[in-house]
Amino acid sequence: MPASLAKRLDREAKRRRTSFSALVAELVEHVPAELPYAGAIEDDPDLSLRVDEVLSRIAG
Repeated sequence: MPASLAKRLDREAKRRRTSFSALVAELVEHVPAELPYAGAIEDDPDLSLRVDEVLSRIAG
C-alpha cells in the first residue's frame, strides 16, 4: 500500500475513532450503490477517442 494512502486511512480511522484495520475492512466490504446509467454506453475500447460522438448519440 502506498504510504500516502496509508496515511490518509490512518487519519480517517482516528477521525472515526476506530482502528486502521476496521476501517480497511469496512471499505473492502462496502458494496457501492448501482449506477443508474450503467450500461447506457456500449463497452468500446476506443471510447476515449470518440467521446463527443457517443455523447451526441445519447443526447439525441
